[in-house]
Parts: sequence; C-alpha cells; structure tokens
Amino acid sequence: MSTELETKIQTERDEALATLAEVVDEARYKSLGDGRIRSPEKERIRLKYLRVIISAQDTRRKILADKELEELAERLEALEEQQESRAGAV
Repeated sequence: MSTELETKIQTERDEALATLAEVVDEARYKSLGDGRIRSPEKERIRLKYLRVIISAQDTRRKILADKELEELAERLEALEEQQESRAGAV
C-alpha cells in the first residue's frame, strides 16, 4: 500500500474517531449528564441518545479493530521480510 494511501486512511480514521467521541459525549450529556431530559414524556428521547452512544461505540470499536488488524499485517510483513533477508544471507 502506498504511503499516501496509508496517510489518507489514517487521517480518515482519526477524523471518524474524533467525530464519534463528540457524538458519544453529546449523547452522554443529554441522557446522563446535566443536560438530562427530565420530563417523563421525553424519556423516549433519552433512550434514543443512549442508542446513539451504543451505535457510536460499536462503530468506534470496528474502526479500532481495523486499525489493529492493519498494524498486525504490517508487523507480519516486516517479520517476513526479515526472515527472507536472513535466509538469503545464509
């Protein structure tokens, strides 16, 4: 993968994670914090914010898992290159 593409992917991941963090913070504030919706008839709105938190956290987990898999693939590739260079030196 080209360095330019890797940089673009990493930037997009970082932006997505930052946006998800903002979404979670706002939803927490509205559902659990000082911005809590206190009216019983608006309880359904609170539940919607909690669903937003769950959805955003699930998306965040998937992005981080993708990032971890990519890092593991890079480490494996580096180890394979080291092994090949050692085999060629023998």
